[in-house]
Amino acid sequence: MRVGIVEVLGAEEVNDVLEKEFEKEVTALEIKRQLVPTIDDAALGARKLIEDAQCDAVVIGYALEDGEKLSQAFQFTVLNAQYDLKRNIFRVIVPADQDVGGYASAAAKEIIRYFYKPEELQHERSAMHEPQKDSSFNPFAMFG
Repeated sequence: MRVGIVEVLGAEEVNDVLEKEFEKEVTALEIKRQLVPTIDDAALGARKLIEDAQCDAVVIGYALEDGEKLSQAFQFTVLNAQYDLKRNIFRVIVPADQDVGGYASAAAKEIIRYFYKPEELQHERSAMHEPQKDSSFNPFAMFG
């Protein structure tokens, strides 16, 4: 499998954590990188990784600064590219108040689960929809 990482200038820490986590968890994984100048150019980098480098999925990593918000152009172009290219483009956007390393590492593990351990995700989803069985609760115990 080949995964692409779109490198936005200034987001090296996020991308390094993502790459290390991918390499640690999956042995047969080839990682390609594409540098873009701003977050709004990330969809173009993702498109290049999918079309030119034949990546199966792309991850865009970015850490927000205090008060910074993502533009609607970014959101729209990434979703549009994902639908046009019929490939997953994951966005790992670390909020300003979160630890970059921990947040990016957890996101990378979830992406790996999506591709390599879908049965775990299906089991979690099924467990969320099943009613909890609490054998300790007996509504008639006080009337006995």
